[in-house]
Amino acid sequence: MYVHGYYCRKGDEDRMSEELRLPDKPTAQLMIEEMQEMYEKQKELLQEQGRKIEELKKLFDDSEAGEKQEFGAGPQGSKNEFEAVYGLIDSLEKYMAEEVLFFAAQKLAEVMDTKDVAIYTVANRDYARLFSATSPDARQLGNSIKYTDMGDMSNELKNGRIYLNKAMEPGFPLMASAIYAEEEIRVILMFWGLPSQRLTQEEVHRLTVVGALLQNAILRANRYMTTFRRNRYLEGTNVLNEEVFTTLVKAFMEAKKLGLTECALVEIEMGYQDYESISVQMVGNIRHTDYMGILGGGKLYILLANTDLKNAEVVQERLHKLGIQSMLKEAVV
Repeated sequence: MYVHGYYCRKGDEDRMSEELRLPDKPTAQLMIEEMQEMYEKQKELLQEQGRKIEELKKLFDDSEAGEKQEFGAGPQGSKNEFEAVYGLIDSLEKYMAEEVLFFAAQKLAEVMDTKDVAIYTVANRDYARLFSATSPDARQLGNSIKYTDMGDMSNELKNGRIYLNKAMEPGFPLMASAIYAEEEIRVILMFWGLPSQRLTQEEVHRLTVVGALLQNAILRANRYMTTFRRNRYLEGTNVLNEEVFTTLVKAFMEAKKLGLTECALVEIEMGYQDYESISVQMVGNIRHTDYMGILGGGKLYILLANTDLKNAEVVQERLHKLGIQSMLKEAVV
């Protein structure tokens, strides 16, 4: 019998604890390799954090000594800027995972001294979807972009560099940077509303440091939003349970109030259908980035992410053609 990584001799199960012996050689080797892999990952993480700390210490020491400010030419002065960056990291810690990508955009706008910031999450190797934005100008590229077709910007990001739109080319952000995981771009940060004189290497350095500090929080939030549906559906459906869906809707609605996203909440009139049958009907008629779930003690809703009123009505019309009636809701019921 195999129990918790150890092998037991055959016999009475009541005597199992007395019969445990050391794992055989292949099992022991596998355990050693797993422990070594975990150790290496922790070591890399600590080394990376150490590099960040040393870089920040050097920048802070230089600014305190009155040397040329390397962190950027923001309006507050270097010491206050460092305090703002640390405050950014600390403030994100108080948010739940489903809120971080919304408020990261807000905090990036503060630290980078611009009101126009967008965060796109990469859906696959070619496309990225808008998750949050701080202004209409920051939404100008739309909800979905094929970023691999964006010329110089795509090339710079793929090569681990920050993109500067010095030519002020329309249809592109003025600055952009990427956050990587496992050598793949996972999140793209975009900035508008910057004067041309700020498109300098000092701003590149500033965004590099800010991005490094934000990386772990943003990646954790992105992984959560990508995978959180697992094991949270009602059995036999793709409908989120009430507890999870309520939390998600509240996060989106709060971000909407603050102008960090657009979204719409649609209540479905189920009639005599059950959750499974009606959710099957809707597959292919809502996007992967939309969510179905339960609110108000059993009512079925769809949360349409990055959707304004006009586009929500388009979805309603599509559902109506399937024989599904719905109505828009302003808030969590």
